[in-house]
Amino acid sequence: MNRRLVAIETRRAQLLERAALERADVAQTLQLWEQPLGFVDRCLEAVRFVVSSPPLMAGAAFALVLLRPRSAIKWAQRAFGLWQGYRWLRNKTAV
Repeated sequence: MNRRLVAIETRRAQLLERAALERADVAQTLQLWEQPLGFVDRCLEAVRFVVSSPPLMAGAAFALVLLRPRSAIKWAQRAFGLWQGYRWLRNKTAV
């Protein structure tokens, strides 16, 4: 029985050491991704802010139409195409 307990304790120590090495490896990998993911997080926060402020979006669209009407038409066509593609994709995956 004593040998079995020693074997279990040895295996436990090996597993704890392996877990510590894996945690260090994951921490190092995540540290490499910290800056790019932080940038993505800030961009998503900016998008959330703009989407949650309809007057800001309307003002930006109005300014775009006034300053560059042709560009506004092109952007509207792109947005409409993306919306149509989203609806098509949503209908295909809803089945």
